[in-house]
Amino acid sequence: MRVSSSFALALTLLLVLSPATVASRVLLQEGEEATGEAAPAAEGEATATESEESQGAGDVCLTADFPLEFRSPVQFNVKDGFGPFKDGSLDLQCDCAGYTCKCSGTEENCDAYSVLWFYGLAYSHQFGSFFYDMPEYERKYHLESMIFWTVLGTILFWLGLLTIIYMELKAVSITRERDERRRLVQLRAMERSSKIVDLEKKEMLVMSPRAYITIAGAILLFVGLFFQLIPFCHLLRELGIPVAFHGFCILFVFVNALVLSASIVLLVLGVLWSCTRGFAALVLIVVAIAGDLMIFGGIAYCLVWMIVAGAVLYLYFSFLPELYKDYRDLSDPNNGRYPVWLQDAGNFELETDLEKITSSFHAAGKDFVDDISNNPVGSGLKDAGAKAQEAVNKMSGQEKA
Repeated sequence: MRVSSSFALALTLLLVLSPATVASRVLLQEGEEATGEAAPAAEGEATATESEESQGAGDVCLTADFPLEFRSPVQFNVKDGFGPFKDGSLDLQCDCAGYTCKCSGTEENCDAYSVLWFYGLAYSHQFGSFFYDMPEYERKYHLESMIFWTVLGTILFWLGLLTIIYMELKAVSITRERDERRRLVQLRAMERSSKIVDLEKKEMLVMSPRAYITIAGAILLFVGLFFQLIPFCHLLRELGIPVAFHGFCILFVFVNALVLSASIVLLVLGVLWSCTRGFAALVLIVVAIAGDLMIFGGIAYCLVWMIVAGAVLYLYFSFLPELYKDYRDLSDPNNGRYPVWLQDAGNFELETDLEKITSSFHAAGKDFVDDISNNPVGSGLKDAGAKAQEAVNKMSGQEKA
């Protein structure tokens, strides 16, 4: 493309008023070829140029392309940072439009550290515009959006629920076996040998990650419910009712999903532990049913339930056991540690030692693999595979013969 004479004259003036390096970089980036030579700058003009440079007029030292288009031209300085996260010593001015960003600054302000901040800010603007446009996408593709959130939420919900059921069933079975061994020892029908001690240590190791796995399952369950309920906000927005939900629907869904997921988790725990800890299971089930009922009362009732439920669980599972720690009753099925009506729900402690946490998860993973391979379905598949391999070997041997 030929450059017009007026444009060449403008470029010549740019060479006179700016450093030679700036002009050359601009020419290279815009793909233009300048004709003619710049007139020699006067000594006073050179001094003025140097003073402008010292005042912050820097070169275009960085050009970057992005996969997403900026929805509008964006200008920012790297020293502004991310909200409270900023470094005022940096001074890299960036202009972004379309798919490209250009940043100008001195050489010391265009180092790797500044470039890292630049990419963080640029991508934050990219994703910020994406989330800014999300309501428009939801209105445009309403049905697809509802299906997506519902399917994703259902998958996460069942994944979390199955995680909780697996870990708690494991805890219930270990606790029942431990209680039975204690009864036999109390009846002098069995001696507490070193093998039993080693077995209990292994069981405690398997139970050690229980709190983390159950909490992780509860979080997945909550996120799944939240994603499933989000489409109702879109539906209410489309229908235009009720007015009270406008602007507060996300908060409404968040609180109700939190209460509903907590109630489901407590109900599952209560049902699973009802076979060995009847009174503790009753407390969990009553609290869970109360939470389900409070959902129909609104956010205020949900907040009240959260406070009351937390107080009841703390009172029953933490305060009262500490109060009755010196209680002894050999007729109690819980080894006489507490009154009959005061029961625990297995070991549910959070460790702070990273080495213990790692070893417990390693043991839990190994135990999970053993459960999969040793259950009837897994054993049947393993036997079927072995028989099929044996048949293939026989057939191949006959063919060779």
